[in-house]
Amino acid sequence: MSEKGILTIGYARVSTKKQTKEGDGLGSQEARIREYARNRGYPAPTVVFTDDRTGATAVRPGFAAMVKFLVKNRSSACVVIIDDINRLARDVHVHHKVRAAIAATGARLECPSFEFGDSSDDILVENLLASVSQHQRQKNGEQVYNRMRGRLLNGYWCFASPPAFQYERVAGQKILVPREPIASIVTEALEGFANGRFETQAEVQRFLQDSPGFPKMRNGTVKIDRVTEMLTSVLHAGMVEYLPWKVGILKGHHVGLITYETYLRIQRRLNENPKAPARADLNENFPLRQAVQCDYCGRLIGGAYSRGRNAEYPYYFCLNRECSRYRKSFSCDETHGRFYALLKTMSPAEEVVDIASDIFREKWEKQSVGSRERIALLQQEMSSTGKSIELLIDRIANSPNRELIEAYEARLVDLQRKKAELSEKILNTGQKLPDFDSTLRTALDFLASPWKLWETGNLEDRRILRKLVFTEHLRYAPESGFRTAETTLPFKVLADIAARNVEMVGPEGLEPPTKRL
Repeated sequence: MSEKGILTIGYARVSTKKQTKEGDGLGSQEARIREYARNRGYPAPTVVFTDDRTGATAVRPGFAAMVKFLVKNRSSACVVIIDDINRLARDVHVHHKVRAAIAATGARLECPSFEFGDSSDDILVENLLASVSQHQRQKNGEQVYNRMRGRLLNGYWCFASPPAFQYERVAGQKILVPREPIASIVTEALEGFANGRFETQAEVQRFLQDSPGFPKMRNGTVKIDRVTEMLTSVLHAGMVEYLPWKVGILKGHHVGLITYETYLRIQRRLNENPKAPARADLNENFPLRQAVQCDYCGRLIGGAYSRGRNAEYPYYFCLNRECSRYRKSFSCDETHGRFYALLKTMSPAEEVVDIASDIFREKWEKQSVGSRERIALLQQEMSSTGKSIELLIDRIANSPNRELIEAYEARLVDLQRKKAELSEKILNTGQKLPDFDSTLRTALDFLASPWKLWETGNLEDRRILRKLVFTEHLRYAPESGFRTAETTLPFKVLADIAARNVEMVGPEGLEPPTKRL
């Protein structure tokens, strides 16, 4: 049947963006639409509007553009052709909504597999087909949910991979594997935040932005949201957890970048009182800015450049308006020289380092011998935790109170995380300790000569040095230099060993001095 003066429009839809790249769903629909138009004697479709949105929503850019086109061409006899009724929608409510939107423009809806009509029988069949489409969508959703949740319960992550991982097929299974060099960068960032090398998320953000291999936005920055997501993702610890689907923490099949214990340290740090954000203007000329206190008022010193005749020169100064030293600058070079000299005085004698090495080695060996006892205690605690989990599961199953169930579920999550932590501790305790020399030699080398870290000239090394050596901010006055500050535990141990060594054997031996006759 040929009809003149008709304006034909096509509409095709697939559910996801992925389907526009894989397969030929849109192309196949358009071919069917054009074939139907030819068979009906309609002119070829003026335009075919497309969408890559789920049929459960009416919010679709392609459909909205089509409605605008129909309104604009209201004076023409417009026919909208779809490939199948489920391409229009996969939800009964949405189906009637988009049908009404098309009808409101005066256009007629047609389809190769179904003839739309206004009779009670036509409306019944249309409603039935719309219900069937909705049922198929819901059934597909249930099947996908069950398959994905099953994989999660088996320890396989099945959502988008974090930047530090990528999917690869291993032994027939699609699993996460580290993606280098991003994985190494993320590991350093996570461990750095856990051990205090980075005090704030802003410092982690700056580290990632300064790392050439880490993916960034077009302007070269890393969003703080990505940093937070990275710090809170249990995937980096080799675990799997997805609470929206009631999947508690489980050991994953992928290799973690950090230990679960490190992950828990990160979470504890995130839950601490927030610290002031790290300064964005730190540079290599001011490594002690915001790290050293003015000896007159206790305020952290600032730093800036002072313009000279031929160049700019870096200076430190006190920021406290109430201080007598406010804005009175003092040389960076002199301050750094005094700090370097102070570090040189921290170097213990070689024999003290040797004694410390022997003491640490003995402790190391004793720890290896006592691993069986620790494993037994951990297994006992793990068994107790497992019984508590079983008891909570029974209470959840038998409780009619929704609020009580939610409280039980929150406690269950905590116990599952505790069980995962204990499991990792048992595994690590049972492993043979690494070689003492290869593990602690670097640390002992640092304790013997901390000033070498300052000599690297690296801003990050110089700023972390103060935290590694001293437990608190140093106080400084240009006239008298640095005030003595309390050192960290490793340096205290070396000082104690040195003091006891001197007390045991003095320079003149154990016998009292005697006079010559």
